[in-house]
Amino acid sequence: MPVRMVDLAAVGAVAGTVALMSLPSTVRAIALVVFIAIGPGAAVLTWVRIPRRALLSTVPVLGMAIVTLVAITAMWSYRWNPVLILWVQVVGVGGSTVYWYYQHRDSIVSAARRWHWRRVGGHRWLRKSFVLRHLSLFLSAAAVAVWAAAVPGLPGVDAGYYGLLFSGTGPLLAVSIVLCTWAMLVAVRQRQLMPAAVALIAAIIVARVTTVVATEVPLYDWTYKHLAVVDYIMVYGRIQPDGTDIYAQWAAFFTTWAWFCDVTGIPAITVAHVFAPAMHVLVALTVYTAARVIGRSRRTALTAAFIAEIVNWVGQDYFSPQAWTIVLVFGMFVLLLASPRSRACGVLAIPVFAATVPTHQLTPFWAMGAACLLCLLKRARPRWVGLVMVLIAVCYLLLNLEAVAPYGLLSGGSPISNASSNIESSGLPAKDFTSAVVRGLSIVVVLTACACAVWMWRRKRPVLTLSIMAFSSFGLLLGQSYGGEAIFRVYLYSILGCALLIAPAVVAAIDGVRGRARLPARTAAVLGVTGASVAGLHGYVALWPMIFETRAQVDLMDGLTRDADIRTRFVMLRIGGMPSRLNAGYADVTLFNPYFDEPVSYDLWDPSDPNLAERKATFPNEEDLKTLNTEMTSGGYVVYVIFSEQSNKAIRYYGDFRPDAVEVVQDALRGAPQWTLIYDEGQTKVWRSVNEDLAPENRTGP
Repeated sequence: MPVRMVDLAAVGAVAGTVALMSLPSTVRAIALVVFIAIGPGAAVLTWVRIPRRALLSTVPVLGMAIVTLVAITAMWSYRWNPVLILWVQVVGVGGSTVYWYYQHRDSIVSAARRWHWRRVGGHRWLRKSFVLRHLSLFLSAAAVAVWAAAVPGLPGVDAGYYGLLFSGTGPLLAVSIVLCTWAMLVAVRQRQLMPAAVALIAAIIVARVTTVVATEVPLYDWTYKHLAVVDYIMVYGRIQPDGTDIYAQWAAFFTTWAWFCDVTGIPAITVAHVFAPAMHVLVALTVYTAARVIGRSRRTALTAAFIAEIVNWVGQDYFSPQAWTIVLVFGMFVLLLASPRSRACGVLAIPVFAATVPTHQLTPFWAMGAACLLCLLKRARPRWVGLVMVLIAVCYLLLNLEAVAPYGLLSGGSPISNASSNIESSGLPAKDFTSAVVRGLSIVVVLTACACAVWMWRRKRPVLTLSIMAFSSFGLLLGQSYGGEAIFRVYLYSILGCALLIAPAVVAAIDGVRGRARLPARTAAVLGVTGASVAGLHGYVALWPMIFETRAQVDLMDGLTRDADIRTRFVMLRIGGMPSRLNAGYADVTLFNPYFDEPVSYDLWDPSDPNLAERKATFPNEEDLKTLNTEMTSGGYVVYVIFSEQSNKAIRYYGDFRPDAVEVVQDALRGAPQWTLIYDEGQTKVWRSVNEDLAPENRTGP
């Protein structure tokens, strides 16, 4: 007997109640995760019937959307009380459950007596040896074992320029992901579902859990910008003021996690540390469910989820609105795919979309455009759903137009220009190698999806819906570069549709096509998926020595930035390893000087200068050093000049300046009397200058 939604909602209500108890923060955090994952979504689906194939991802995605909307609504309405917010939701879910049981004269106890497990296995039990029958599981176990052996020897900032796969025990990660791939292909060939699911989980462990167990703190400097916003909301109980950053207008993600951390008592940095693997599990669920909704077999659906996992090299899974929104949008498309057979799915897609609008600036507009195309071409219903999404997104944009205008609604009509990366310089062959790998993988994935669409069309199979999902994101390049990141977002958005197009072809090739093409097709599938898994993993961890953060560096910057004077400045040649925005104190400093932590390029050069590349290549000469010293200390009461191993490596990797630029600037600081070296640990060095003329007692004016 399948689990009923009302029973799932009852479990969620209990979990929410546990999260409100005086228990260890880890226990409360796990309980609240369970509540979000099954409580609100199952409570809604208790009363709204949708196809069973759509339930697996819709329950958690609907829960994510509901708690996001509740949190941001409470903040906007000045009713911010995290504990009370959770109580209201628990009472709502629990009340819905009790009322259903009362109507049907039932209870969760009587339902539990009727539950039983249903075996999930292959099409048939192979009459082969024990080893052959369980070969896929052996390969998955070997992959996890090799990965576990590799983890203790993985380097941090001392990794080489070619990334983690070429440093220390990193090559073993490549072996692990190959074993995961072969485990999946063997399971597909033998028509075994559970081993295929295990291979998918093993791939997530190898590719994403590495970022947790091999680090002390979360990766990426920009992760800490998001932690700073969450900290501000937790400290002051309100969204940061307008003018600090664009997050003030798109704050739903931050209010949700401020609520979560406030209720459970778990530090936000801990949540950020384990965030990426959790998001990938949810993405895998949405891709699998989408494949099932359009009629694919479980085997093909698992293959699609695996493909989506291994080709996703874009590092957008960290603690960010983008990662949260991509799960919501993929879940929204699951509902739209199911809507031709269930109008309720189309209606439920609206609140999921609504949760994305105050969360992220770009993703909702791609989702809105793709949804409108599906509705216009009668591939989603009711057709007015697209119009409602347009009204929600456009109205919210108009309400916050003043905040968006400085960034530009459109950045030009040249798709080629908009597709350019925000990093065009190159200093080392390693950078060129990684760029070639990720660009090649992206092109191959998109072209393969195109070829598979043609293959399906020639066999009279419907491809229009999947083509819209796979290729509609490229329309963003017609008007927006998104600060040089549009091409990364375009590829990220296309992964769902591309995986759904490619998976049937991979399964068909592994099963064996007719005629002489059987062996070449199978070989191409094995080599292609294996190569994609290694390339995708390399792209994901290639920048490891530049994005790795250490606990000592984070603690140092937290001490320097917390309660800092608003006239403080933090200067680096290039950002890396020393986040300057990681607590609530960033807001006041930003309001006083929005550029308080800009790298030196902001002080020295005009981006429109036609000779900019030449000037950077010769930096620093004597004139540059004089200008730099003047610009850094101008208007600042306390100025910190910071160097880190991550930053130094990034300068060489991207070829920002001449090779000895770091040493020249450091020598100049040592020889200048106004600069004092206050921290010196390895390559992490911090100089400080205090302008006594701007001391508080000497200040005049505001």
